[in-house]
Amino acid sequence: MATIFDEEPLDLREQIARIDQLLADAARKRQEVRIAPWQIVVTSLGAGAAIFAAGAGFIALILKVG
Repeated sequence: MATIFDEEPLDLREQIARIDQLLADAARKRQEVRIAPWQIVVTSLGAGAAIFAAGAGFIALILKVG
C-alpha cells in the first residue's frame, strides 16, 4: 500500500535553496514595484516633449508655407 511517505523526502539543502530563490524573487518584485511609478513619470515627460516638438514643428511649417 502506497502512502505519501513512500516518496523520498526533499533534501534539506534543496529546501533551503528553494526558500532562498523565493526570497530573491520577492525582493526583485518589490524593487520593480518601487521603481514603476518613476518609470511612468519619465515616460510621460518624454511623450509630452515629443508632442510639444511635433506641435512646434507643425506650426513652423504652417508659418513657413503661409
